[in-house]
Amino acid sequence: MISMEAWTTIRYLNAQGMGIRAIARQLNVSRNTVRRALRGNSPPQYRRPPKANPKLAPFTEEIKEMVERKRFIGTRILNEIRKKGYKGSRAAFYRYLKRIKGDLPNSKVTERYETEPGIQGQFDWSPYTVDLGGTLTRVVIFSLVLGYSRRKRYFASLSENQTACLEALEDSFHHFGGVPKEVLIDNPRVFVDNTKPFHLKWNQSFLEFCGHYRFKPVACKVRRPRTKGKIERPFFYLEEHFIKGRTFKDFDHLCAELARFGEELDETIHSTTQQRPKDRFKREEDELTPLPQGRFVGSKELFRKVSWDCLISFEGTRYSVPWRYAGKQVWVRTSQGVHLRVYSQKGDLIATHRLSPNKGATIIIKAHYEGLRKTTPKTKVLLEKTFMELFPEEHIFLEKLYSQQRLNYTYHLRSILDMTPLYPIEEIKKAFLVAIEYNSLSCHFIRGILEKEGRLKENPISRLLTIKELPQLNIQRNLNFYQTLI
Repeated sequence: MISMEAWTTIRYLNAQGMGIRAIARQLNVSRNTVRRALRGNSPPQYRRPPKANPKLAPFTEEIKEMVERKRFIGTRILNEIRKKGYKGSRAAFYRYLKRIKGDLPNSKVTERYETEPGIQGQFDWSPYTVDLGGTLTRVVIFSLVLGYSRRKRYFASLSENQTACLEALEDSFHHFGGVPKEVLIDNPRVFVDNTKPFHLKWNQSFLEFCGHYRFKPVACKVRRPRTKGKIERPFFYLEEHFIKGRTFKDFDHLCAELARFGEELDETIHSTTQQRPKDRFKREEDELTPLPQGRFVGSKELFRKVSWDCLISFEGTRYSVPWRYAGKQVWVRTSQGVHLRVYSQKGDLIATHRLSPNKGATIIIKAHYEGLRKTTPKTKVLLEKTFMELFPEEHIFLEKLYSQQRLNYTYHLRSILDMTPLYPIEEIKKAFLVAIEYNSLSCHFIRGILEKEGRLKENPISRLLTIKELPQLNIQRNLNFYQTLI
């Protein structure tokens, strides 16, 4: 075998136009050597012909079986053949093992896997440090990618617990309008209690969630990120095109920009499919599993009972809910680590609050009390204020009522106000004129006039305060009966 310098010189002289005979004469080598150097492009390498090891020869078939079929590791194979009489060295065994493993396909070589419409979605998340209003904040961004159309849904949160993960999945399902048949996930503790391949155990709450939305969870192999290639690559794209070099006013601004970024991706031609995800989704949309009627409510959700003043307590702070749910059970869930969402027993969203950093505070939304029937005020000042709002020209009646009923003035005034849901304002004013004319200022006189001459409203709220007429009974008894009692 010629040296590397000779091989290089032969190819150089040939490129200069020198013939094979002249090159052989000049370098003092045979013409066949020159021809071999010019025939191939590979430099000369010394290759020792393989020689069977006589001590390994009796065990070669067993070694191949344990490598290819049983997938034993080297130390296990060496121990097995030593039990059967192998007397050779450890180094000789491992040289042979390396040679036969070189003929096997590499475990990293995979066939590209494409799914049919509606079959698979890939879910994962990644934390980032983002500038929110001048403060560096840890934000977790979740992503669900549909395998066929490549449509993506990004969801940001300040939390990374199970509630946040399930909320991100639920948000993605509702965004797509359906659920893929299976969802490929990693093996985080929020989803998997035991990650061992042959003893995989799903988390109970996660299984409840899967059953509610009717999809099959599929676990990715540990330390094998290429299994989730469709989800790993979008995070790289997200980092390069959305996260790096950007600042946001606050968390809401981040969420709005993230949603806009996702819409832009739906309109961008995908490098693999050479189509827009939005166009491919039209073929996938009908294959998705329809959404259930209500949101997911797990067996371990946080339940609260609404007080009669329409408030619930959560982590030391009280929040209002619509008055219709007073005295009832509701369930609460934090959202994105920023909001508190309150749901009815049917799973309907009934209230949303921003989490308060102040313990002991009471957060009230006035709309939650709208429609609640106002009760008649009890104090003299509020009673008079309410009366003058309803009867701004009846100050004379109010003065006369006070002068006649000084001791129980609030009782009479409150009773008169209780009549306003039953009778029109004009009818009550007529009763006031009659009361002033007869100088009999009391709630009983006013009620009597209204019951005798006034007309009720078409749909009175309540008639509980009206005095029903007693039946007229004509009872006659001999007076001698009472004499016997005396």
